Amino acid sequence: MKTNTIISTNLGKDFYLRMKDMIFISLHFEDFAGAIILKRDEINSKNIKNFFSHFMKSRSGARPDCKLIGPQSLIRSALGLIRASALGNIKEVERTGQFEVVFIPRDGTLRVSKDIGGTSTAPVTYSEQPKVIARKELVKVLIVDDSKTIRNLLTRILNTAPGVQVVATAERPSEVEALINEHKPDVITLDIHMPEMTGVELLKRIQPKYKIPTIMVTSISMEEGPLVLEALEHGAFDYIQKPKMEEISEVAPILIEKVKEAANYQAAAASKFSTKTVGKFDTDSLVVIGSSTGGTNALKDILTKMPREIPPILIVQHIPAVFSKAFADRMNTLCPFIVKEAEDGELIEKNKVLVAPGGKQMSIERNGQGLRVKITDDPPLNRFKPSVDFLFNSVEPIVARRHTVGVILTGMGKDGAEGLLKLKKAGALTIAQNEESCVVFGMPREAIKIGAAHAIEDKNDIAAKVGEFSHPNAKVDKVAS
Repeated sequence: MKTNTIISTNLGKDFYLRMKDMIFISLHFEDFAGAIILKRDEINSKNIKNFFSHFMKSRSGARPDCKLIGPQSLIRSALGLIRASALGNIKEVERTGQFEVVFIPRDGTLRVSKDIGGTSTAPVTYSEQPKVIARKELVKVLIVDDSKTIRNLLTRILNTAPGVQVVATAERPSEVEALINEHKPDVITLDIHMPEMTGVELLKRIQPKYKIPTIMVTSISMEEGPLVLEALEHGAFDYIQKPKMEEISEVAPILIEKVKEAANYQAAAASKFSTKTVGKFDTDSLVVIGSSTGGTNALKDILTKMPREIPPILIVQHIPAVFSKAFADRMNTLCPFIVKEAEDGELIEKNKVLVAPGGKQMSIERNGQGLRVKITDDPPLNRFKPSVDFLFNSVEPIVARRHTVGVILTGMGKDGAEGLLKLKKAGALTIAQNEESCVVFGMPREAIKIGAAHAIEDKNDIAAKVGEFSHPNAKVDKVAS
């Protein structure tokens, strides 16, 4: 690929670029992104104007984010030619030597390496098999449910979504393998209760063999809570509430979003084995954690690595009301400290983990006896109830008086990112889960993007890092862009 080439969705490719003494400039809109590569002598008003005109002319009023990657001198030159008022956030990533960029225009994915050694044989090289996999153009779905009404309802919802197609439905578990082999679906929706066997039993049979992302469809009852948690532990991507006709407008966008995310989920290799020792925690500190899709398993991995003596930990996991208690009870049987669903007015104390009740908002407040949790029926924040930002925002005023560690884990969307940044600015030490160990790198990505994380860690190393950061004098390394 030559330089001075505008990269857009029209090229229909993903890009793996090795660069030196050049600048990579990208524009990130809500639905896609575009970019240009310029050599030193190509940074001029004509090329910059053509680049911006190419993407902005059909998007009047849009203020995309802009990222510039390359040597600082080239970034300065380019910024002098860019009208900043037409943009949202502008992020600069300095690279002085040779570096690599992976870019997917369709969804705006952008990865940049640190400076790497060696010399490039060509100014830019392009690989037909980049390190990042593109999002699927058409998501094929198999629906498994013994209720014809639910099968029809799910089909109706999913077939209205651009890029999603229900290719088959099954009434009985015994039909599923033949349909998988015939239609090769990208995603399966799977009912919990069916004839012949439960959805969890079927999941245990098909997941090891086919490894197809599966969304459990549940009635959100106390009875099904433990079954859903078991399904998640055995590889289910996520779960969705069984829709009712009168709830289609509320459930449909959530189902479609989860199906699309599931289609692009790669059950990658198991997260790396941690070589970090989990040391002694400072129990006078406070730890707050937020998570969503994939969070129940990540939390299990993290909590079960912690020692008996821990600081108080508050958790917001996006979870329905009847599942939060089931999750807390499950963790309580696995951990050497207390894990329970939080109650309004409950004292925040060491050696105790409090999980926000599903369908409620959790915050903290100070009174004469110390810190207590406050459980309220406040409206959703960032679409969620409980919301991570709701908790983190309430913790911000406390940070000056009590050393705090904030953690953001796997999950869709951006809930918790702004709150984590507030905690960091107030003096808390903050951690984001890395992409490789996330089920969905949404919430951590947003936190990292706005500079809210002091550390980016694999889930198997987070317990050790929380222990390290629980000490007020902990050393903080600079996070690479």
